[in-house]
Amino acid sequence: MTTPITTRLDPATLEALDRAIEAGIGSTRAAIIAEAVREWLELHGEEAIAASYRRRYSTPDTKDADLLARFSSFSVAACLAAKKG
Repeated sequence: MTTPITTRLDPATLEALDRAIEAGIGSTRAAIIAEAVREWLELHGEEAIAASYRRRYSTPDTKDADLLARFSSFSVAACLAAKKG
């Protein structure tokens, strides 16, 4: 069972929907919109977001590790020098 919703779309969007129907992409405006919402939810759902993070951060980025180590060492040395003075 489906639940109807009310939405306002600008004329250009409606024209694009109608062209999509004429091209056979969907049978009705509602069908095209419903499919678009399903696709959007799949891309932006919790599992998709978690999978994206797993792909992005699965291996540590060591590109700047040496630079970070140098800054850390400098910071520690600067703090210790400040304490002595």
